[in-house]
Amino acid sequence: MEIDADTKITGILGHPIHHSLSPLMHNTVFKHLGLNYVYLPFDVKPEDLKCAINAIRCMNIVGVNLTIPHKEKVIAHLDRIDTEAELIGAVNTIENIDSELVGFNTDGQGFLESLKNDLGFSPKGKSILIVGAGGAARGILVSLALGGAPKISVTNRTYNRAEKLIEEFSDRFPSVKFSALPLDNNTLKNCLGDTDLLINTTSVGMNGDSLRLPLSYLPKSAIIYDIVYNPLKTPLLREAEEAGLTAHNGLGMLVFQGALSFKIWTDVDAPVKLMKETLAKRLFL
Repeated sequence: MEIDADTKITGILGHPIHHSLSPLMHNTVFKHLGLNYVYLPFDVKPEDLKCAINAIRCMNIVGVNLTIPHKEKVIAHLDRIDTEAELIGAVNTIENIDSELVGFNTDGQGFLESLKNDLGFSPKGKSILIVGAGGAARGILVSLALGGAPKISVTNRTYNRAEKLIEEFSDRFPSVKFSALPLDNNTLKNCLGDTDLLINTTSVGMNGDSLRLPLSYLPKSAIIYDIVYNPLKTPLLREAEEAGLTAHNGLGMLVFQGALSFKIWTDVDAPVKLMKETLAKRLFL
């Protein structure tokens, strides 16, 4: 990749940032398509976020992604955000349009695109159980509700967080039947029988730990989706396969949210297959 005076700059802001796979994914695609862009990682401390956002304007950076811990705090420093980002309360993508900074959230849509393209699954008419009530759960819940899911349940170790999340969105999506559940196997057994899709939005599984859910109570047609992508096969996914269920990791969500950001900045469709192959190769090392 040759950088010159015309190279357009994109990147990612986070703290820490050394773990991010986004620079590898985007720079591989820029090179493959012959686009004169570069994607750089920026380690930005929380107290420096405002300065970093102003630098996007001053340095004419095309756009950036946001990761932990900046997705919520960045909103105060933007000129406007789109409807989905406003509903979610978080931004993971910024586009610089003639010094006007516009925020988007591609996480939830990336998840839906993964469901559609990787699994042939649509949330319309389906019953869905989300494990976790944090930022990732919010984005996925909003996109599923917008995508037509009629029934969404949220379970969390801290029950009141699940309850609070459900209460927040019940009025915004009156056609969706929401429920909050304690993360207790005896309780979950009663609702798993009609669950079409179970999603783990927590970090459980990254270090080899297991949620130990009663997966045998799910119908054989159910899908288990773990948004964790490293390792590619978490204990939850192994348990799902042992139970004869369809299991899918978070690599697809990572790729499709990145592809949506790529499209926002370049107006070019990203080669999703190349993105996925690039990341899978790195994760298998």
